[in-house]
Amino acid sequence: MHYILLIGTIFTSDQYIKRRMDADLTRKGQWQKAGGKIIFKKYCNKGAAGNFLKDKPRFLLLLHSLSLSAVFASLLYALPKKRLQTTKLGLSFFAGGGLSNLYERLANGYVTDYISFGFGPKWFQKTVFNAADFFVFAGALLCVAQSFEKKE
Repeated sequence: MHYILLIGTIFTSDQYIKRRMDADLTRKGQWQKAGGKIIFKKYCNKGAAGNFLKDKPRFLLLLHSLSLSAVFASLLYALPKKRLQTTKLGLSFFAGGGLSNLYERLANGYVTDYISFGFGPKWFQKTVFNAADFFVFAGALLCVAQSFEKKE
């Protein structure tokens, strides 16, 4: 049950942050923190990461929906298992972030991204993220980490 609550918390928190960032960045433009290493700017992303499939919104929506369905199915499979705590946590992160981005894509036709970084390779500096993206990445890493845990 607490994994379902975690999904809801991630979804709700991300939607709140996106609304705040949307309003703040619309009024103030962009701003930088940490000497320009963290940059807040509004970006309405019609594609996936790196604008992948931005010219095929219906296909992207289908792909996003199917991927998220697979995540939820995996979580439903893992929930009754005594082990797999790391996987369940990872899938919950993945589901909460993915659901938030899917909801916004359905409601607005795009996902609001608002944070980028002023370091690393150029492609990384050009990429704009949101909190849901970080939960999706963290969830994927946790799921991979579970595969390296020793079996008892």
